Amino acid sequence: MSTSEKKKKDPKDFYIPPHSHCKVCGKAIPEGQIYCSKECRDKDLNQQKKEKNTLWVIYGVFIAMLVILLVVSYFFK
Repeated sequence: MSTSEKKKKDPKDFYIPPHSHCKVCGKAIPEGQIYCSKECRDKDLNQQKKEKNTLWVIYGVFIAMLVILLVVSYFFK
């Protein structure tokens, strides 16, 4: 057997147990879990809260611009 054949590993030699990865940091965790720790869970929940608040601000700005546009168009008929 040559050295290049020895270096090749057979896929059967490797076994990776079923797992998933933490949604925040990417660490391997047992299958079925979402987060590896309470800190990662809290980080993700805070991020979701910030995104939700930002979305509400965008909606508010859009509605305000729409109202301003309607008022201005009413006065400049």
